[in-house]
Amino acid sequence: MRTDSINHWDIVAETYSEENNRGRNFHSQIYLAAVNELLGNVKGKRILDAGCGDGFFSLELAQKGASVTAVDSSGAMLNIAKRKHVYDNLQYYNMDLTRKLTFEDKSFDIVVANMLLMDIPEIELLVFEVARVLKRPGTFIFSITHPCFFLSDWEENENNIKTYKKIGNYLEERVEELNFWGKTLHYHRPLSRYMEAVEKAGMYVSSLREPVPPRELIELYPEQEYHCRIPSFVVIRAKKV
Repeated sequence: MRTDSINHWDIVAETYSEENNRGRNFHSQIYLAAVNELLGNVKGKRILDAGCGDGFFSLELAQKGASVTAVDSSGAMLNIAKRKHVYDNLQYYNMDLTRKLTFEDKSFDIVVANMLLMDIPEIELLVFEVARVLKRPGTFIFSITHPCFFLSDWEENENNIKTYKKIGNYLEERVEELNFWGKTLHYHRPLSRYMEAVEKAGMYVSSLREPVPPRELIELYPEQEYHCRIPSFVVIRAKKV
Protein backbone atom coordinates (compact mmCIF):
# COMPACT_ATOMS: atom_id res chain seq x y z
CA MET A 1 0.00 0.00 0.00
CA ARG A 2 2.90 2.39 0.78
CA THR A 3 4.37 1.77 -2.70
CA ASP A 4 0.97 2.38 -4.27
CA SER A 5 0.73 5.76 -2.56
CA ILE A 6 4.15 6.84 -3.83
CA ASN A 7 3.44 5.60 -7.36
CA HIS A 8 0.21 7.59 -7.51
CA TRP A 9 2.00 10.79 -6.48
CA ASP A 10 4.74 10.15 -9.02
CA ILE A 11 2.08 9.99 -11.73
CA VAL A 12 0.17 13.12 -10.70
CA ALA A 13 3.22 15.22 -9.75
CA GLU A 14 3.23 17.55 -12.76
CA THR A 15 -0.53 18.14 -12.65
CA TYR A 16 -0.44 18.80 -8.91
CA SER A 17 2.42 21.28 -9.24
CA GLU A 18 0.69 23.21 -12.02
CA GLU A 19 -2.72 23.39 -10.34
CA ASN A 20 -1.38 24.15 -6.87
CA ASN A 21 0.54 27.06 -8.39
CA ARG A 22 3.10 27.43 -5.62
CA GLY A 23 0.47 27.30 -2.90
CA ARG A 24 -1.63 30.05 -4.47
CA ASN A 25 -4.71 28.02 -5.31
CA PHE A 26 -7.82 28.65 -3.23
CA HIS A 27 -7.58 25.68 -0.86
CA SER A 28 -3.84 25.94 -0.20
CA GLN A 29 -4.18 29.57 0.83
CA ILE A 30 -6.64 28.58 3.58
CA TYR A 31 -4.36 26.24 5.53
CA LEU A 32 -1.06 27.93 4.69
CA ALA A 33 -2.22 31.16 6.33
CA ALA A 34 -2.67 29.26 9.60
CA VAL A 35 0.62 27.39 9.18
CA ASN A 36 2.55 30.62 8.65
CA GLU A 37 0.85 32.27 11.63
CA LEU A 38 1.87 29.39 13.90
CA LEU A 39 5.40 29.32 12.50
CA GLY A 40 6.09 32.97 13.18
CA ASN A 41 9.60 34.25 12.42
CA VAL A 42 11.70 31.40 11.00
CA LYS A 43 14.88 33.36 10.28
CA GLY A 44 17.92 31.41 11.46
CA LYS A 45 15.91 28.27 12.26
CA ARG A 46 16.77 24.78 11.04
CA ILE A 47 13.59 23.38 9.50
CA LEU A 48 12.67 19.94 8.18
CA ASP A 49 9.91 20.10 5.57
CA ALA A 50 8.53 16.55 5.65
CA GLY A 51 6.53 15.62 2.57
CA CYS A 52 7.70 18.72 0.72
CA GLY A 53 6.08 17.77 -2.59
CA ASP A 54 7.25 20.07 -5.35
CA GLY A 55 9.07 22.27 -2.82
CA PHE A 56 7.07 25.47 -3.11
CA PHE A 57 6.75 25.89 0.67
CA SER A 58 10.34 24.78 1.29
CA LEU A 59 11.43 27.64 -0.97
CA GLU A 60 9.23 30.10 0.91
CA LEU A 61 10.80 29.08 4.23
CA ALA A 62 14.31 29.35 2.79
CA GLN A 63 13.58 32.81 1.39
CA LYS A 64 12.52 33.87 4.89
CA GLY A 65 15.98 32.98 6.19
CA ALA A 66 15.55 29.43 7.47
CA SER A 67 17.99 26.61 6.74
CA VAL A 68 15.66 24.08 5.11
CA THR A 69 16.00 20.34 4.62
CA ALA A 70 13.13 19.14 2.41
CA VAL A 71 12.26 15.45 2.04
CA ASP A 72 9.69 13.52 0.08
CA SER A 73 9.04 9.92 -0.93
CA SER A 74 8.13 10.80 -4.53
CA GLY A 75 11.04 11.05 -6.92
CA ALA A 76 8.86 12.83 -9.48
CA MET A 77 7.89 15.51 -6.97
CA LEU A 78 11.52 16.05 -6.00
CA ASN A 79 12.55 16.38 -9.65
CA ILE A 80 10.06 19.23 -10.00
CA ALA A 81 11.28 20.79 -6.75
CA LYS A 82 14.89 20.73 -7.89
CA ARG A 83 13.87 22.26 -11.20
CA LYS A 84 11.49 24.97 -9.97
CA HIS A 85 12.27 25.80 -6.36
CA VAL A 86 15.98 26.15 -5.70
CA TYR A 87 17.73 28.28 -3.07
CA ASP A 88 21.16 28.37 -1.44
CA ASN A 89 19.96 27.30 2.03
CA LEU A 90 17.57 24.61 0.74
CA GLN A 91 18.45 20.94 0.25
CA TYR A 92 16.24 18.13 -1.07
CA TYR A 93 16.38 14.43 -0.19
CA ASN A 94 14.40 11.41 -1.32
CA MET A 95 13.34 9.61 1.86
CA ASP A 96 10.71 7.04 2.82
CA LEU A 97 8.56 8.84 5.38
CA THR A 98 7.06 5.62 6.72
CA ARG A 99 10.47 4.44 7.94
CA LYS A 100 13.17 5.74 10.27
CA LEU A 101 14.59 9.07 9.14
CA THR A 102 18.32 9.24 8.46
CA PHE A 103 18.89 12.43 10.48
CA GLU A 104 20.65 12.64 13.83
CA ASP A 105 18.75 13.22 17.06
CA LYS A 106 17.90 16.87 17.84
CA SER A 107 18.82 18.13 14.36
CA PHE A 108 15.99 20.62 13.78
CA ASP A 109 14.26 23.52 15.50
CA ILE A 110 11.01 23.00 13.56
CA VAL A 111 9.42 20.21 11.56
CA VAL A 112 6.65 21.10 9.10
CA ALA A 113 4.36 18.58 7.39
CA ASN A 114 1.76 20.09 5.10
CA MET A 115 -1.01 17.82 3.79
CA LEU A 116 1.09 14.70 4.45
CA LEU A 117 -0.19 12.63 7.34
CA MET A 118 -3.52 11.70 5.73
CA ASP A 119 -1.60 10.54 2.64
CA ILE A 120 0.51 7.86 4.34
CA PRO A 121 -0.72 4.47 5.61
CA GLU A 122 0.97 4.74 9.04
CA ILE A 123 1.65 7.84 11.10
CA GLU A 124 3.00 6.62 14.45
CA LEU A 125 6.59 6.02 13.33
CA LEU A 126 6.83 9.32 11.47
CA VAL A 127 5.50 11.33 14.43
CA PHE A 128 7.93 9.49 16.73
CA GLU A 129 10.78 10.28 14.32
CA VAL A 130 9.71 13.93 14.22
CA ALA A 131 10.03 14.07 18.00
CA ARG A 132 13.42 12.36 17.84
CA VAL A 133 14.96 14.79 15.32
CA LEU A 134 13.54 17.89 17.02
CA LYS A 135 15.70 19.87 19.38
CA ARG A 136 14.44 20.51 22.90
CA PRO A 137 12.35 22.64 22.88
CA GLY A 138 11.15 22.09 19.34
CA THR A 139 8.03 22.65 17.28
CA PHE A 140 6.07 20.33 14.99
CA ILE A 141 3.45 21.98 12.78
CA PHE A 142 1.26 19.87 10.52
CA SER A 143 -1.79 20.49 8.39
CA ILE A 144 -4.29 17.84 7.32
CA THR A 145 -7.64 17.71 5.61
CA HIS A 146 -10.34 17.84 8.28
CA PRO A 147 -11.07 14.18 9.06
CA CYS A 148 -14.64 14.90 10.15
CA PHE A 149 -15.78 16.96 7.18
CA PHE A 150 -13.41 16.51 4.25
CA LEU A 151 -14.96 13.46 2.59
CA SER A 152 -18.58 14.20 3.49
CA ASP A 153 -20.96 15.51 0.83
CA TRP A 154 -22.62 18.91 1.05
CA GLU A 155 -26.39 19.12 1.34
CA GLU A 156 -28.09 21.94 -0.58
CA ASN A 157 -31.28 23.88 0.16
CA GLU A 158 -34.04 24.75 -2.33
CA ASN A 159 -31.88 27.57 -3.72
CA ASN A 160 -28.97 25.19 -4.44
CA ILE A 161 -26.90 26.74 -1.67
CA LYS A 162 -24.59 24.37 0.21
CA THR A 163 -25.76 24.54 3.81
CA TYR A 164 -24.49 21.53 5.79
CA LYS A 165 -22.82 18.12 5.60
CA LYS A 166 -24.02 14.72 6.70
CA ILE A 167 -21.38 12.90 8.73
CA GLY A 168 -21.20 9.10 8.74
CA ASN A 169 -18.63 6.46 9.68
CA TYR A 170 -16.29 9.12 11.05
CA LEU A 171 -14.60 6.72 13.48
CA GLU A 172 -14.01 4.01 10.87
CA GLU A 173 -10.42 4.02 9.61
CA ARG A 174 -10.29 3.33 5.89
CA VAL A 175 -8.53 4.02 2.61
CA GLU A 176 -10.31 6.01 -0.08
CA GLU A 177 -9.36 7.07 -3.59
CA LEU A 178 -9.28 10.76 -4.51
CA ASN A 179 -9.09 12.26 -7.98
CA PHE A 180 -8.16 15.93 -7.64
CA TRP A 181 -5.02 15.75 -9.80
CA GLY A 182 -5.36 12.10 -10.79
CA LYS A 183 -5.73 9.08 -8.57
CA THR A 184 -4.23 9.34 -5.06
CA LEU A 185 -4.94 7.48 -1.83
CA HIS A 186 -6.43 9.07 1.28
CA TYR A 187 -6.10 7.36 4.67
CA HIS A 188 -9.01 8.43 6.80
CA ARG A 189 -8.52 8.31 10.55
CA PRO A 190 -10.32 10.30 13.28
CA LEU A 191 -8.66 13.34 14.79
CA SER A 192 -8.05 11.48 18.04
CA ARG A 193 -5.58 9.17 16.26
CA TYR A 194 -3.39 12.14 15.37
CA MET A 195 -3.57 13.39 18.95
CA GLU A 196 -2.64 9.95 20.30
CA ALA A 197 0.39 9.76 17.98
CA VAL A 198 1.60 13.17 19.17
CA GLU A 199 1.12 12.21 22.82
CA LYS A 200 2.88 8.85 22.48
CA ALA A 201 5.84 10.59 20.86
CA GLY A 202 6.31 12.73 23.98
CA MET A 203 4.88 15.97 22.59
CA TYR A 204 1.83 18.02 23.46
CA VAL A 205 -0.55 20.07 21.32
CA SER A 206 -0.12 23.78 21.98
CA SER A 207 -2.48 25.04 19.27
CA LEU A 208 -5.22 23.65 17.04
CA ARG A 209 -6.78 25.69 14.24
CA GLU A 210 -9.68 25.01 11.88
CA PRO A 211 -8.97 27.74 9.32
CA VAL A 212 -11.58 29.19 6.99
CA PRO A 213 -10.99 31.56 4.05
CA PRO A 214 -10.43 35.22 4.96
CA ARG A 215 -12.86 37.77 3.57
CA GLU A 216 -10.45 39.00 0.90
CA LEU A 217 -10.07 35.47 -0.47
CA ILE A 218 -13.84 35.01 -0.68
CA GLU A 219 -14.05 38.31 -2.54
CA LEU A 220 -11.80 36.77 -5.19
CA TYR A 221 -13.69 33.45 -5.16
CA PRO A 222 -17.31 34.29 -4.16
CA GLU A 223 -18.51 30.88 -5.37
CA GLN A 224 -16.47 29.32 -2.54
CA GLU A 225 -18.29 31.18 0.23
CA TYR A 226 -19.65 27.94 1.67
CA HIS A 227 -16.14 27.09 2.94
CA CYS A 228 -16.73 29.68 5.67
CA ARG A 229 -19.42 27.45 7.24
CA ILE A 230 -17.54 24.19 7.72
CA PRO A 231 -13.73 23.86 7.89
CA SER A 232 -11.95 21.69 5.34
CA PHE A 233 -8.60 21.66 7.16
CA VAL A 234 -6.98 21.31 10.57
CA VAL A 235 -3.62 22.88 11.46
CA ILE A 236 -1.89 21.68 14.63
CA ARG A 237 1.19 22.89 16.48
CA ALA A 238 2.82 20.40 18.83
CA LYS A 239 5.73 21.07 21.18
CA LYS A 240 8.60 18.93 22.40
CA VAL A 241 9.62 19.94 25.91
